[in-house]
This record gives sequence, structure tokens and C-alpha cells, in this order.
Amino acid sequence: MKPIHYNVHLEPDLENFVFSGLTEIEIDLENSTKEIILNGKDILIQKCEVIRGDDLKDCNFDFKKKKEEFTIRLPEEMNGIIKLKLRFTGNLNDNLLGFYRSKYVYQGETKHLASTQFEEREARAAFPCFDHPSKKATFDIEYIIPEELMAISNTEIIEEKLLGDGKKLVKFARTPKMSTYLLYFGIGPFEIIEDTSKKPIIRAIAPLGKIEYAKLALEFGRKSITFGEEYTGVPFPIGKCDYIAVPDFAFGAMENYGAITFRENAMLYYPGKTSTMELIRIVSIIAHETAHMWFGDLVSPSDWKYIWLNESFATYFTFEIPDYYYPEWDIWKVFILSTILGGMERDSLKFSVPVELLGEGEEVHIDASSAPIIYQKGAAVIKMLNGYLDDVKFKKGIKFFLDKYKFECASSNDYWDAFEEATGELVKEFADTWVHQEGYPIIEVERNNNQLLLKQSRFTFLPNDSEYKWLIPLNIKLFLNNGETDLIKVIFKEKETTIPIPENTDTFKLNYEQSGFYRVKYEFEILEKLGKLISEGKLSPEDIFGIANDLFALVRRGDYTLEYYLKFLGDYFRKVEHFLPLTDVFSNLNKIYLILPNKRDEIKKIGRELSEFVLDKIELYPKESENVQVKGLRELLLWSAFTYGSEKITNYCEEKFKDLLNGENIHSDIISSVLKVGAVSNPDADDYFKKQLKDEKVSEGEKVRILSALSCNQDKNKLKELLEFNFKEIPKRNRLNIIAGILKNPESHEWLWEWYMKNFQTIMKELPLMHAANAIVMLVPIVGFGHEDEAKNFFEPLMKQVPMATNTIKMALESLEIYSTFRVRNS
Repeated sequence: MKPIHYNVHLEPDLENFVFSGLTEIEIDLENSTKEIILNGKDILIQKCEVIRGDDLKDCNFDFKKKKEEFTIRLPEEMNGIIKLKLRFTGNLNDNLLGFYRSKYVYQGETKHLASTQFEEREARAAFPCFDHPSKKATFDIEYIIPEELMAISNTEIIEEKLLGDGKKLVKFARTPKMSTYLLYFGIGPFEIIEDTSKKPIIRAIAPLGKIEYAKLALEFGRKSITFGEEYTGVPFPIGKCDYIAVPDFAFGAMENYGAITFRENAMLYYPGKTSTMELIRIVSIIAHETAHMWFGDLVSPSDWKYIWLNESFATYFTFEIPDYYYPEWDIWKVFILSTILGGMERDSLKFSVPVELLGEGEEVHIDASSAPIIYQKGAAVIKMLNGYLDDVKFKKGIKFFLDKYKFECASSNDYWDAFEEATGELVKEFADTWVHQEGYPIIEVERNNNQLLLKQSRFTFLPNDSEYKWLIPLNIKLFLNNGETDLIKVIFKEKETTIPIPENTDTFKLNYEQSGFYRVKYEFEILEKLGKLISEGKLSPEDIFGIANDLFALVRRGDYTLEYYLKFLGDYFRKVEHFLPLTDVFSNLNKIYLILPNKRDEIKKIGRELSEFVLDKIELYPKESENVQVKGLRELLLWSAFTYGSEKITNYCEEKFKDLLNGENIHSDIISSVLKVGAVSNPDADDYFKKQLKDEKVSEGEKVRILSALSCNQDKNKLKELLEFNFKEIPKRNRLNIIAGILKNPESHEWLWEWYMKNFQTIMKELPLMHAANAIVMLVPIVGFGHEDEAKNFFEPLMKQVPMATNTIKMALESLEIYSTFRVRNS
């Protein structure tokens, strides 16, 4: 059976936080049946009727809570087209999932609104439905709401009628054929600005008093829609597309078809207060969600296991769209840091998952374990596929796929078949190794005269016995004795191969420009030659990053010593001043500093020297004309230099914080570090921060910065007080920020595990579900050291009690083993 069309009528009550509704579902019963199973969760069906022709009859039904299913019993066996008519009620919850309530303060008055978050399986919490992405249908949505409130859904309003009792009826145009998880219901006090210059109309929507900060979303939303239409050749099928800032939101954003929702700090741009890197993040998120209008909304996955077809492509276009409009941002360097490295970090565990998830239907979950694979690794694979084919064939394959499956659902095989049909290229062999098997390769390379001997195997931090191999598009940069360079491109798909190189080759770099999702292990002599090229400024930032990051991964695996890594940095990184490799290096130094107290003096010395050198070169105060990545690098290095004991930087930041307390504006590209230094060194910081957190005129982005700064306090008692304050005063959406910030604070590590165990149930209750799962992945590996048995004994039974958490817990426990092994090795 399949749904054809829904009529959904909703009446939300924002005073009592409840709602009532009526849904009519037109269903095609392809085979005779006496039962229909619908999904439902936290709603009560008051009455159910079946309509066939002019005949209307009551239906009995029951509810299986664990399965989240209503079984509707038809009065007799039926087939063909019928309609189910269901009256129901529910609560507007405060869990930031399903149909939920949110609030904000405007001019001293608390305002309430209702919003939805349906991915993956939460549409069933708003109305009874076939809640699976393959069960696409069209929808007619209508609300009865107070007349002063704004109504938002996926499509444009076609009727708005006053009912005479302070209420109004609002009807929306019929949706395209779409999945339930992409529906959106929004009701509340909002403001709006529009771009009506052409179809579709672009609208930016925000809470009262904040619409002026939505102009960037309006402008870049239009650019992203235009890019999507031109790139794919498929016009946007809805008359409008909304970009909606929601005060309470668990995620970054959500790609509801034609009604995209965002956290405020992921959409609203405050000139002079939003930093350059935050601006790039906002633009990137808008690009990501707009890309979903084609990748996920137009063509949806036929099962949740194929969700990578949504997220991997949207993550790829997170960078492709901004790069098209702002090439000067050089945003593909950020892709290497956030996407390639993020995917590798997760996929370096023995327990990993393929890009195409395992299982079927309700078994499949997007969680802290799978998200880095389907978003980051998947996007890296897509970029590698682009390089494997070329831009023209890649674009041709995408256009063909979207046109063939528009308004329908597709699987991975549908995608690869379409690509092969469109391009004439055999891509399934590539897909089999990168999408259908977990893990990724490391290539060990040795030079034997005029040949390179390559061996591939699976890379994990702990030993593995995998026999996997991958089809790897190799780019090898050769550095010749005469000063010239050459580039070799080959496909490496066996366990071992040899590649001839010119006799006058001095050295070489595999994975040129970090174009592939793999690591490289060099012989010591080659590594030293590459280090020399780094110090001489003869390598690109991408290649410097690749060499140093692979080396640190091998240190973590145990192939090299930590002493060698630090010596390598000291010998060859003294003149490196690029955002990409230095961001990675300081991330690694901060990690070592955090988990190895016995190495802190050594880390302080090299960290101080490297940060002071670069800050002297780029100067401490941002300049309008400088590259955006210089701005990002400065923001990173100011806090690192303070952490590592730079007297000059400490004095500078402390003075800037005093200026802030005296009412002066601090440049948005340095204020994050200034706030953190102030939190550590200025006794007036706490009072200032807590006053700012209560001020409705302070933006969400500024408040998130303050939470991060508060977490840097060096006083144990104040940190414990902050954790109590977190559950009482901080909105649910931001509570993980405090926990994550305190975790990065070395002063917390002696007591944070005990606190976590004591407050575990409170965290599970007081944080959004995804955030609580992320807390397990963050906390257990870092503060579980010395408590390994306790962690195992506590979490292993939990996997049986909450099967949905199994993969997240497995990931956390293996990460703890990795960190514990690293600590023991380097103690």
C-alpha cells in the first residue's frame, strides 16, 4: 500500500502547549487488506474512520508504543483507493523534536511559538502517517491559529480567513510529492523580509526584533537557489523558499522542503559582532541546506540506509556553492580540515560503518557514530569521484540522476546506474570500495632506485586484521634534482604495486593537494626530505597539512614516537604561517597538552614559539584587507599563545578585556580569545558574562562565545557551579557547549569523570537526545582514563537496555582504549 495524498488540519494552543488535528490520508491499497499500519508517537487518536466512495465507517485501532505504530482495523477487507480520517491530539513538547514549543524574550515579554523537527522519525509525533522516506505523497496543510501569529509551512499561503473569534484559518498550496520528514509546521510571532525579484520568492523569517540580521540569509539564499537550479538543470518546484531562524533548535539547520530552519547563530549575521569565520559558517550552512532542496528533497532516499545520498552531496555543495561566489575565501582548505579530517578521525576506529549504512528501515539511525561517515567521509568520497571522472562528467551524472528520479526515491545502486548511463564510465568498482565497505587505506611507500613500491592496508589506530583494498586514484608529486616538478596520476587497486619514477627524482609527495581519502607512511629519509621542503616554503598548505597530519596519526598508532613528531615541528615548522596546517598542528598540540600532563612544559615551549612567530608576522589586530584565513588563524593563535604562556599575548588580551568592561567594542575576529583570557584572569568576568547572558539584545552567537569563555575558568569550584548553572539557567540547545568547554579545560580532568557518572541520568534528561549521545562520545575517551573498567561495566549493559545507543557507546569505548594506550605509551 502507498499513500497518495494527505489533508492535514492543525490547531496548536500556545498557552497550554497542546494541539489537536484532523488528518485525511488517501491510500492506494494495491492488495486486499483488513489492516493498515500507521506510525504515531506521543499523540492520541480520538476517532478513526474509513471512506470508500460515499461510504464512511468507523475503524477500531490499537497502539504499540515500542514500535510507534497504530494498527487500523478496517471494517472489512478492502483494496483500491480509500481514505482514512483520523482525529488526534498531542502535546507541544520541549524536547526540540517532533512538534515542539520554543520561546524568546522581546521587549521584556516572553513570546511562544511552535516549530517542528521531523528528521528522522518525528513526523509521527505531529500526526499519524506513513513515516518513512519512501512513502512520498502530496500534502494540503492548514492551521487554525490566533490571528496575530504568522503561519509557515512548506508552500505559499493560498487562503487566510478571519474566523471572528480572534482566530484565523490559514491554508497552504499543495506540496510537491515529498517525504513526511521534510514537512514543516511553524506558528508564532515572527518578522519577515522577502526577495520577490523572481521565482521562487525568497523569504527570511526571524523572531521579533531580529529581522534586520536576516539580510545575509535572504541574499545568499537567493544565490544558492540560483546555483542549484543552474547546476542541476531542475527548477525549484515550490513558489517560495523560506530561511527561518528558530530560537530553540537542537541542530545547525534542517532542510524542510521550501521552509528551511536554522539555529539563530547559524543564520543571523550581526555586522561588527559576527566574526569572519562565523560568517563563512553561516554561508556554508545556508549552502548545505539549500543543496538539500535537490539532494534529499527532490530525490529522497528509498530507505534510511541511503541517507548518504542526501548528506554527502549536501556537504560537498556546502563548499562548492560558497567557492563559486567567494573564491577568495579558498574554502576548499576548510573542507580538508572539517570534512576530510573529520571523516578520517571517525573512520580510524576498528568499529566503523560504511557510507551506505547497514540495516533496513527502523534499524537505521543517524547518530554520533554514523554522522561523520555519511556527512564528512561521504562528501570526501564525492569530491574524489569528481576528480576520478572530471567536472564535466560529474555534473552530467548528477543532472541525469536528478532528472530521472525527481519527486521519487532512489537507492545507491540507482545512483551508480544513472552515473554509468550518463557518463559511460564504470564507477561501480570505485563505489564498492568507498561506499559499501567501512574504513579507509594507508599507503606505505618505499623507494627502490627508480621505482616506488606501494602497499595498501586499512588504517586504524588499534591493530586490525582487515583484508580490504580500495580503488585509489593516486596523484604523486615528484620533486626533481634540477628544481622542476612532475605529477603522476595512476589508479591503485591491488594490495601492492610498483610505479616507475625518473632517475633524477629527489623526493615525492603522495596524495598531492590532499585530493584523496587516505593516509601515507613514508620512509624516514623521505619524511626528512619533505620536512626540508616545508621549511624552504616549497610545498602548498594542503601538502604541508597532509605530511604533518599523517605523521601525527602514525604517532597515535604507535609507528613513530611523540618526541619525533615534536622534533619534526621544531625542525621544519618554524616558518609555516598557513591557516590549514597550523590549525591542524595546534589542534594536535592542544590534544597532547590536555591528555598528557607530563608533556605540558614541552608543548608550551614549542606552542609558544610557533604561535608568537606567526602572530608577530600577521600582527595582533585584524586588517580589513587581509585574507579571511589569516583572520581565522589569528583567532586560533591568540588563545593558544595565552595557554602556552606567552607574556606578550596575555598582556594584550587582558588589556582588551578591560577595554570591553569599560564599554569599548572589541573586533569580532579576536573577541573569542579575549573573552576566554578575561574569564581566566579577570575577577569581574563572571558578573559581566552572566549579565550578558540575560540580555535579550545580546545575540545567540555572542552568548555561545560567552559559554565557551566561562568554561575556561581555572577555579574548580566555579566550574562545578557552572555545571549546576548550566542545567538551571542555560537553554537546552546550548547545554552541551558548557560541558564541551569544561572538557577542554585541563583543570576539570581530576573530577569530571566522577561528576559525569553522578549526573549521567540528568544529562540524558536535560539535553536533547543527540546532544546527550554526543556527550558520551566526547567525555568517555578523555576523562575515562584510569576508569576504563568502570566505563566498560557502566556502558556495556546500557547497550542492551537502549539498543539505539549501541554504536555510539562502541565508538566511545574504543576511543577510550585508543587514548589510554596513547597515554600509557607516552607517560
